[in-house]
Amino acid sequence: MIELLKDGTYLRYWLAVVASFLGDAITKITLIYVVATHTDRPVLFVSLVVIAQLLPSGVLGAFVGPLADRFPARGLLVGSDLARVALALAMIAVRDSAWLLILLTVLSGVGKAFFETARITAIPKIVGGHSIPTAVALFQSTNHTINLVGPALGGLLLAFGNVTAIFVLDAATFAASAILLGSMAVLREVPAPGAAGNREPYWRALRTGVRGVLQVPSLRFLAVFLVPVMLVLGLFTTNLNTQLLNVFDLGALPYGFAHALFGGGAILGALVGPGLVRRYSDRWLLVASILLFGLALVLLAPAGALYDRIGLGAVLAWCLLAGLGSGLFQVPVAHTLLRDLPEELRGRGVGLANALMVNFTVLGVLAGGLLAGAIGTAESIIASGAVLLVAGAALAVPRRPAAARGSGDPAADSSGSKVPS
Repeated sequence: MIELLKDGTYLRYWLAVVASFLGDAITKITLIYVVATHTDRPVLFVSLVVIAQLLPSGVLGAFVGPLADRFPARGLLVGSDLARVALALAMIAVRDSAWLLILLTVLSGVGKAFFETARITAIPKIVGGHSIPTAVALFQSTNHTINLVGPALGGLLLAFGNVTAIFVLDAATFAASAILLGSMAVLREVPAPGAAGNREPYWRALRTGVRGVLQVPSLRFLAVFLVPVMLVLGLFTTNLNTQLLNVFDLGALPYGFAHALFGGGAILGALVGPGLVRRYSDRWLLVASILLFGLALVLLAPAGALYDRIGLGAVLAWCLLAGLGSGLFQVPVAHTLLRDLPEELRGRGVGLANALMVNFTVLGVLAGGLLAGAIGTAESIIASGAVLLVAGAALAVPRRPAAARGSGDPAADSSGSKVPS
């Protein structure tokens, strides 16, 4: 990973992503604080802010893909950053109107949908001769770190600063990202004029892109894999805080430690991912990670019993294991996507994957509250872990291609790879 950061091109990309994502994290906590303290219906408006941040990527993700296959990544990345500069500054003027803040949040989410599709699509060009799994791991570990640091920094700024200054800082992070990305010559490359996505009308390019992506066996498997994982991840995200604060009844400091251990586990999962990708096939690493995450959630039952006997250590260990499972699967997912997507379909494939992940995460968030209300918070987490174990076991069954049927080779899976020994 150090070698990647010594690469000037990748370093600028990494710093731009850090700035942009830090701005997102600070804005999220600030918007939640503003609508929670300036309205008479805080629960409703906090929920609307969260949905407004996620929904554009889910709704628009697949539709941005054809544009990422037609236009230089530089224009999409810099344009989305500059748009979010204007939107962050506009939030200052409407900070007393929750509905206008939510509208601007939706528009900012649209900008992020364009940014994320173009950013991921450009990774193979930015990484160059370096290892894609290592680049993915560095990004994922950075992202998990920002998810820990960003809200804490936002809370600190709210305590010692003012909301206007925070929105100005947010705009500055997007401006910094735009300057760094705009200076990268590799992002100015125009997709080959003979590519199918450039010759076809937009809607036909969208349809052929979806068909082309799903014709790749490993990507079909990835699509099936993501459905149960993202549903459970959304449910878990909804219920984790309730579990820690209301069921385990943790105080402020233990609650902070628990979240830190969860984030540390996610970072650890991202860091060990590249070594495992080099040693095992992506299919089997994906299955192993879904089984690990499911097992971690099921282990909430004994962790709760141990908490009553030995105290906080049992909860912290459970958070670390759950974080490891949630962070590990992201490396083989991204590696499979970037390795197996044909270059001419990369934008459409990334957009489709983003839409799939976000939409099922949102469904999981909605289901999490309903299920927790019906059977209890801990019980809903344990049940979702059991579902993942069943799904992982089903996905672990080798699927032999038609040419291999009758060959007597039980170790061939759907991608033609062997089960690692």
